[in-house]
Amino acid sequence: MNNLLSYPRPEIIRMIPSPHAQRQAIQRLIRPWEVAHLVRTVPLGYLPVNHSFTENVAGWFQEGELQYIADPSGPFDYWCSPAVTLDRKGGDCDDLAIFGASFLRRGGVKASVVVGSLWSNGTWGGHAWVEGSDRFGWFLLEGTSGGLYRGQRPAWYVASHVLSPAVSPLEA
Repeated sequence: MNNLLSYPRPEIIRMIPSPHAQRQAIQRLIRPWEVAHLVRTVPLGYLPVNHSFTENVAGWFQEGELQYIADPSGPFDYWCSPAVTLDRKGGDCDDLAIFGASFLRRGGVKASVVVGSLWSNGTWGGHAWVEGSDRFGWFLLEGTSGGLYRGQRPAWYVASHVLSPAVSPLEA
């Protein structure tokens, strides 16, 4: 049985979650070109020495432009492209992670979606977030809040697998 189904359009993937289905979905959904209008390109030499595009993206998430919207209950997980997440003005953790990774990659930052577990409110639950590296080193970006962690993954995040697309960071 193929766990990866398009529904109701190619920008939304309905799946029974598995590492294989998630890897297939990431190949189709990390789309830096869909967020190109949000990224202002400035040559690196014109930016302050301490400028961090990653911190700018985290700040954008913190401003609340996108809200958390849970998937419908049931056995399926729905993963959306960045354009769908923007149209809906939000999504669940995987939609926000896909959006964040696309946004960062458009800005030239190496970023991947990580699927695993998060300790929250006294219990572990399935979760997705962004991890990558920029000129300041390793980072974790929490798409649901804009939280940015540097240096090492906090203990309340446990990664199961890293999902990296096969597109170049600035693919237009």
